[in-house]
Amino acid sequence: MNIDFALLRSFVVLAEELHFARAAERLYIEQPALSQRTRRLERRIAVQLFDRDTRNVRLTPAGVEFLNDIRDVLARFDSAVARAQETASGDRGTIRVAYTFSVGYETLPALLTGLDTDSGLQAEALELWEKDVLDAVRRRRQDVGLVRYDPDDPELASVLIRRERLALAVPHGHHLATLMSVSLSEVSGEPFVIIPRSVAPGYHAVIEKVFARAGFAPKTVANAVPGSRVMTDLQRNNAVALLPMSAQRVHPEGVAAFLRIEDDFATLPVRLIYREDSSTAVRAFADRAQQIAREHHWL
Repeated sequence: MNIDFALLRSFVVLAEELHFARAAERLYIEQPALSQRTRRLERRIAVQLFDRDTRNVRLTPAGVEFLNDIRDVLARFDSAVARAQETASGDRGTIRVAYTFSVGYETLPALLTGLDTDSGLQAEALELWEKDVLDAVRRRRQDVGLVRYDPDDPELASVLIRRERLALAVPHGHHLATLMSVSLSEVSGEPFVIIPRSVAPGYHAVIEKVFARAGFAPKTVANAVPGSRVMTDLQRNNAVALLPMSAQRVHPEGVAAFLRIEDDFATLPVRLIYREDSSTAVRAFADRAQQIAREHHWL
């Protein structure tokens, strides 16, 4: 059954006013036009909605039931239109976010919490290896990626949202475990556990640049994948590792301390990447992420 929404809205107004002149005034139409709409609606649904004479207008029992249902239908329709408009404008939508392991310590939770304060944008997060994050965004399987370096890809926008201090993770029993901070030059002779280039080439390149700024190439004893494997390798080899300071939030077993790195250049970026041809909702997410970064004084 095809019914013009104008007929339904006119019915609701007349049912509320129970007076043709007042209802017509609210609808900005002439009273005869309102009478025509009412009769047309009753013919369309084959139900008498009003009892009316020259002095009074009353809803029939069928009209009362119809009013309750149609109010709900119109409210849901108006809500659907508003949500569609918000999505088209970028004020609403579900954004698929791929992220690397270390971003999940602190940056991702802060972004998701910040989004939760808004009524529109929402996020679905998926942890992937760094190389897979980039591939997923390029292939449109994910809308946004959070990685530790700039991929320098003409198809991808790359926005810096954080520079995070690096820390030196040391295992229990290590001779540095009682210190609060060190400079990298002081640990140039220590064996390091470093995440392999094969799973995180960008992350690996950033760490290599930090070592280069410190003036030495580290002695590597293990190439662990991110997560608990790093901590296991630290203990087994009595080695150390450069990790983002936020890693201490997960209280990894086997790590005695996270020493602050005194060198100002010892930082690790967090970049938000998305396709240059992304939707307005994705761009709104990127704008909100930058706002959250400013609120947290990340830059």
